[in-house]
Amino acid sequence: MSTLPDLSKKIILITGASSGIGAAIALALDAAGAKVAIAARRKEKLDELAARMNDPLVIPVDLTNETLVREMVRSVVARFGRIDVLINNAASIIVAKSDAVKPGDLLTAFTTNLIAPVVATQEAISHMHKQGGGHVINIGSPGFMMGIPFYAPYVCSKAALSAWTRTIQAEWAGSGIIVSEYFPGYIKTDSLPVSRLGAIDQDFLMAEHQNFLAKLFTKPKSPGDVAGQIIKLILKPKTLVYSDPGVKIGAFISNISGFRLAIASQLAQNARRKKNLS
Repeated sequence: MSTLPDLSKKIILITGASSGIGAAIALALDAAGAKVAIAARRKEKLDELAARMNDPLVIPVDLTNETLVREMVRSVVARFGRIDVLINNAASIIVAKSDAVKPGDLLTAFTTNLIAPVVATQEAISHMHKQGGGHVINIGSPGFMMGIPFYAPYVCSKAALSAWTRTIQAEWAGSGIIVSEYFPGYIKTDSLPVSRLGAIDQDFLMAEHQNFLAKLFTKPKSPGDVAGQIIKLILKPKTLVYSDPGVKIGAFISNISGFRLAIASQLAQNARRKKNLS
């Protein structure tokens, strides 16, 4: 008989917890006994999630506000006395043609996907150093290596997040602060992006008859799959974890320009056909 992992001694803060993989991770952490703080913009969604958990700390927060981000972390320490794990999961996803991306779209993406994790991490480590250690998990995206069409604000900001993650991994090695990077592939969720292309569904880059490589790298996983992997990552920290072997292969192949372009350009063609884009 399988048993649940024991995280009863862990205090964990997760951003972007109101839906998608964030909510799935929060529920899994709660089931494993962790004391969980859930943060996101939509309080009503957080309250719905909290009703399914064992007395989590609910933190409605606008992650574009630096002061509120710092207060978010401080509220966890005030409630539980420490913070063991920070999971930077929240993300802004804006879909637009690259030649029509507005500076404001880039600013929104970088503020949520890079600056907020940086500020939250800086605040968290000030407490982690005092308590003798801690763990930061940044939910990245391998999409920036492939160049996912029509997702420029997202992939650019996620590339910057990876650069930050790898920089602090080097700076803080041996300090007691562990920094992990988690690369999910295509995760099927109920969270829709902000679209400048009109109404879209999550599969608008996909096509039934696309080539084998494209199908391999866009095979969806569930939020529950991700949640299980994050728990394993907390129990046994690693520098980098991919959600599945296909994503890892895709990351490697992204270094081969011909394969990378063949895969990504087909995704672009799929979207153009579906949305009648020029």
